[in-house]
Amino acid sequence: MKQFIFSLLILASLGSVAQVKLGLKLAPVVSANRAKNDAQTVENDGSQMKFSVGLIADQSLSDTYFLSTGLIYLPKRAAFRNADNTVEEEYKLQYLQIPVSLKLFTNEIAPDVKPYIQIGSGLEIKVFDEAEDPSYTTIEKFTPIDVPVILGAGIEYRAGINTTLFGGFSYQRGLVNTVNEAAAGFEDLQVRNTVLSIDIGLKF
Repeated sequence: MKQFIFSLLILASLGSVAQVKLGLKLAPVVSANRAKNDAQTVENDGSQMKFSVGLIADQSLSDTYFLSTGLIYLPKRAAFRNADNTVEEEYKLQYLQIPVSLKLFTNEIAPDVKPYIQIGSGLEIKVFDEAEDPSYTTIEKFTPIDVPVILGAGIEYRAGINTTLFGGFSYQRGLVNTVNEAAAGFEDLQVRNTVLSIDIGLKF
């Protein structure tokens, strides 16, 4: 947590120098995953609501194009079961995400209200992993990074000279297999993350 706070302070300082628009984002997220193996005996094991928070920074490229980045704390899960339910495991994962995306704004649809769409990717660094039950032994080691595709849409409302409120949603599809090493019999196990996020925050 100290490293996360320190990184936020660094990003805020850089934002001040570069004259970017800084903001805070709070996001309820639904974390799920796509689990499979070659024999197709492994299945997904549901989804779970979590909570993400972080600092964002938007740099104007033109009146309608913005480069968006930030530093986001993003919790996820890896959960799977086999077809006959003799194996059912869940692991907690936590990442620091550095997203890089392009925000494209339309014209105002109401006074001070602009919709946007967002597309990009990013780098996620795993900072924590833990088995829900200490007896779980299938996944022995997790991959230290993930790279998601990020697609989103939302609306920004300029509430004042220096304050902008925003709300929207995003879909994040992890491209990297989070399983680095697995127990015998599960060497071909693949678990990739999927996150649906409701993005709420303000920029100042």
